[in-house]
Amino acid sequence: MESVPAALIKSLNDLGLSNYEASVYAALVLYDNAEAKDLVEYLSISKPSVYEALNHLAEMGLAVKKVSKPARYSAVSPQMAIDLLMGNHKKAADLALAALEKLEKEKVQTEKEEALWTIYGDKSIEYKIRDLFGKAKSHIRCMIGERYLPFIENIRIKDISLQLIVISDAPGLEKKLRVQFPGKNVDIHVLSSEKFAVPPPFAPPEFEEIHKLMRVENTLELIVDDEELLMIPPFFSSTVSVLNTRNKGAILQMKLFTQFNWKRLIEGEDFPFSPHPHRKKRA
Repeated sequence: MESVPAALIKSLNDLGLSNYEASVYAALVLYDNAEAKDLVEYLSISKPSVYEALNHLAEMGLAVKKVSKPARYSAVSPQMAIDLLMGNHKKAADLALAALEKLEKEKVQTEKEEALWTIYGDKSIEYKIRDLFGKAKSHIRCMIGERYLPFIENIRIKDISLQLIVISDAPGLEKKLRVQFPGKNVDIHVLSSEKFAVPPPFAPPEFEEIHKLMRVENTLELIVDDEELLMIPPFFSSTVSVLNTRNKGAILQMKLFTQFNWKRLIEGEDFPFSPHPHRKKRA
């Protein structure tokens, strides 16, 4: 099988062909048409393996058998072959998605729902962000740093309430986001990173030192339907990890903190912090 490029074999593997099927199809493209013995000699694989691959390729519509003695085989055009393989993948993907979504609706609730999970790596984080945006049913609350803006590119939501704060100094970004996320239930604000340098009224004396360690562009606070939370603290890290949980207490705490940030940063309510705002002071 060394006569067929390994990269080609791997690509055809990814499209659903076995090593033997990929090698035999590639050889048929090269030969235009061939007998089984030609393929055995060229590929240096056993005759039973060649015949098995030929039969399967014929069943898939990738090879054509000419009735003669001995029988000869030819490949369908590469474009047609790829279209057939992609079509098979699409059908399989649609069936799998429908079945998996049915299982998701029948999800068994366990104590693990209360767990705090850690997700590592930009690719995994991007997938999780896009997944949560995609499955939101009623509302999304999100504060996101500039670092993760590429993760929400091309995302579209429909009939979903969205509160979005983006930390960025990029000009024209807010207008671009309003085009991406239209609708009367959408509230979008782009804030300069400098705004986060202003301490809130309840800030501790160490705020300035803490701020030096902060990288607000790393911030991620995402709450979907008050059911699931993603959070990345705004501190420097070369390897990013994100907290993911469905824990009700954690979600409620972050929701309150998010609402406070919204009032302070967007609505300008710089009120002093009180843990018990409705409790009257004793005389």
